[in-house]
Amino acid sequence: MTFWKNRQGFSLVEILVAMVIMGVVVGAVYSTFINTQRHSYTQEEVVEVQQNLRAGLDFLVKDIRMAEFLTPSDQTALVNAPAQMLVDSNGDGDFDDTDERPLLSLISVTSMRNYGRIKGASAAGTNLAIELALSSMQQFAAGDKVRVFRATILSSVTSVLSVASVSGNQVTLSGGASLAGAIRDGDLLVLLPSGAADDDFPLQIDYQLVDSSSSDPNMNDLKRRVLDVDGTVIEDFQLIASNISGIVLTYLDDDGNATSTLSDIVAVQVTIAGQTDATKTGRNNYSGVKTRTLSTTVKIHNGVVL
Repeated sequence: MTFWKNRQGFSLVEILVAMVIMGVVVGAVYSTFINTQRHSYTQEEVVEVQQNLRAGLDFLVKDIRMAEFLTPSDQTALVNAPAQMLVDSNGDGDFDDTDERPLLSLISVTSMRNYGRIKGASAAGTNLAIELALSSMQQFAAGDKVRVFRATILSSVTSVLSVASVSGNQVTLSGGASLAGAIRDGDLLVLLPSGAADDDFPLQIDYQLVDSSSSDPNMNDLKRRVLDVDGTVIEDFQLIASNISGIVLTYLDDDGNATSTLSDIVAVQVTIAGQTDATKTGRNNYSGVKTRTLSTTVKIHNGVVL
């Protein structure tokens, strides 16, 4: 009995001190965990913003570079050239009015940006066989819509045809055998949107920033559509990039000076900005809004002749 009487437990003060120390340690660990988690979520959203900026800029660069491709000589590369794609025209602090989201509108013979230089053409039964360089073959697949254009006269040589098959360096088109004699070496086989018809050209490609579903007013989606020469929609607006807070465009002439004259534009300086969502990781009590910007200058290959 003496053995048990001599064993002493912790006093209430010692237990309280231990609990306080444990609470401080657990609080520090929890705080570190929360901060690490917030940093991780923020970085994920920042990466998403950067990926959207690259995707948006990539689409814009490719379309601007191809503007006025194989189009009639009386056409300008751009038909609508806003300085900014968000304009607070009435100064009310938002971009909700219809005139505050102007279109960037480009003209081209195709919205697909793919074409190949023809090395030969022949009849294959009732079909038309087109020979291309091997490096161009991966741009075409069975079911595609295509048309042959002559770069030297900026005019079409054939109607719109469908690709029946692709093999080696040969693209076989459904029908069109009688057109073989009209095609010359150096003509271009151009990929077209699936809804394209003979009378659609040139095409107009529109870009617009539209309000996103987020309640953050600075969140916008970059969308793209394709119209025919009469303004009929061939491909309705499709999402290109999200998390876009603004796009600024500067148009340059041959001397590198800013210009607003459509016929003088030979290059476009594009600055696209994005940010994290203020309703997500951009909250003030979270990590705050993070912004990113990309900028480049694109030369328009006006009236391309190969």
